[in-house]
Amino acid sequence: MKKLYIIAALFLSSCSKDFLDKQPQQNTDLNSAFVDMASGRASLNGMYSLMKGVNYYGRSLYVTADLLSDNAYLSSSNSKRYLQFDSYTTNSTNGDARNMWNTLYQVVVNANLMIQSGNKLQVGASDSTEKAQIMGEAYAVRALAYFDLMKLFAQPYNFTADGSHLGVPLVTETTADAGAIISPARDQAAKVYAQIEADLVKAVGLIPATPVGYTLSSNKGRISLYGAKALLARLYLYEGKWADAETQTTDIITANKYSLLAKDKLATDFQLENNGETIFEILYLTTDNLGTDAMVNFCLQGGSYGDMLATDDLYNGYEATDVRRSFVVKGKRSGAENPAILINKYQNKSTYLEGMKVVRLAEVYLTRAEARKMQGKDALAAADVDVIRTRALGTVAPTTATGDALLTIIKNERRKELCFEGHRLFDLTRWKQSFTKFKTGGATLSITYPNNKTILPIPLDEINANPNIAGQQNPDY
Repeated sequence: MKKLYIIAALFLSSCSKDFLDKQPQQNTDLNSAFVDMASGRASLNGMYSLMKGVNYYGRSLYVTADLLSDNAYLSSSNSKRYLQFDSYTTNSTNGDARNMWNTLYQVVVNANLMIQSGNKLQVGASDSTEKAQIMGEAYAVRALAYFDLMKLFAQPYNFTADGSHLGVPLVTETTADAGAIISPARDQAAKVYAQIEADLVKAVGLIPATPVGYTLSSNKGRISLYGAKALLARLYLYEGKWADAETQTTDIITANKYSLLAKDKLATDFQLENNGETIFEILYLTTDNLGTDAMVNFCLQGGSYGDMLATDDLYNGYEATDVRRSFVVKGKRSGAENPAILINKYQNKSTYLEGMKVVRLAEVYLTRAEARKMQGKDALAAADVDVIRTRALGTVAPTTATGDALLTIIKNERRKELCFEGHRLFDLTRWKQSFTKFKTGGATLSITYPNNKTILPIPLDEINANPNIAGQQNPDY
């Protein structure tokens, strides 16, 4: 098993250059990440805290997914952030790509430590359920971090028929033994996806349906059983395991623990933390919010940066009566684009206490719709997509389309429903779909599938530090 060498267990305030030097986000030594329930809870909080940062779910992951797609572009009046992403000129020294790589591997390290330490811990019967819950969350977080690494730095699962193309370095064990320092090469995509799947299956088996220490309705900032199932369903969708995706999504829907926000509440309540539709989100406290670096400031106009704008192509996909059209509104960019399509999905620029949705019930319905369609269950798939259409539009005529026409409807609903939530680019590439990228100043790029630039480069720092990865840079970088 590959091991990741950790130099010291100090609380990090910045990222190191090479992921081999990643340190855990706990102020404990390497052998005490999970030695009792108190340390396990503290370590779990540290692991989730890493996901809040601007280089992960706090901003960059979501910006990447939409800015490199047909959903968004940068205003000509901008703060110089993500310029290479917008113009498709990213290179191996790009700071945003490097910071995402570093942060995601930090999350992996923390999860590894919790899993290793927790596996050694013996607890009494009174703590056994909570221990299993914490372990399950660690497995789920590690899986999510690797899933996101694969989406960012490797071609999609179905890029090759057997998944033999390069993924990312897969490291599932962390050690303090200096003699164990290694330089891991990139693993095949199939192997990395197999580990992600195994971790999520493990999480589903460990996390209890009724959480210990919190309730499903009061804290969506932890991965519950249904959060793990939703992530597993998403993975199965990417892997083309349609029946498995249908099973997991059906489990979530029939459990009846979550409900879609009402049509007249979607625009106002989407931003609310712990709303009834959210299954898992990244929650912030007044002491750890991102302030002006938050996603809301990168999108919203008026006292914010407001750099990222939505495309006319996205806006025109909504019917006039679609409540989701309130998330992309016609307006103007002060001193720049007029008219412009403004992103209005994130709005809390006063306290920045706005949860970043990782998975919500609407996605679960759309995942099941696609999975059913791909199994030839067109009527059932249409019924699922109509649940989402009805919430958005009110009373709608039942969808009668079948075959490719139905699949197009499902794809379009995913775009309209999940824009600016970290999906669009990754959906386009897993669908092997070419698209038009709109850039600053009105220029366009034709992005044909497959395309080497729809994935990010392995950071040059990593290439220089690791001889086994030096010859494994992504093409065109």
